[in-house]
Amino acid sequence: MLVGDADFCHQTPALTIRILLPNTLDFMMNTQSKYAWLAMPGLTSLLFIAALGLTSQAAWADGTALADKGGCLACHNVDSRKVGPAFKDVAAKYKGQDVQATLIEKIKTGGRGNWGVLPMPPNAGKLSDDEFKEVVQWITSL
Repeated sequence: MLVGDADFCHQTPALTIRILLPNTLDFMMNTQSKYAWLAMPGLTSLLFIAALGLTSQAAWADGTALADKGGCLACHNVDSRKVGPAFKDVAAKYKGQDVQATLIEKIKTGGRGNWGVLPMPPNAGKLSDDEFKEVVQWITSL
């Protein structure tokens, strides 16, 4: 038996999704319907929330790809110490500080002593200036 908008190849069980955010949005959609019900003042909020989610996902993927391209992942992990500190530890250490230029310079020229005895080799030339900036923004956003 076919239900709702399903056809022979695309049968899906009914699923109702409801997102509630206080004083902002009440969105409900039944996956078997072509229509969603949404209070108009919440439409902007919904689009904003969706854009934030997509932007975060894209930023995460871009940051990881650039870190890999620059060779960062040879010595660093996101969540745990490898040879160098975890990126999340770096983000926590500098949270709320304006250190973007300092971190870009440290990555390019290398350094020693902030995270232990092992030095970080210079990485200038592995990424463009804009890519270094994106990697640092990604790390500090973790």
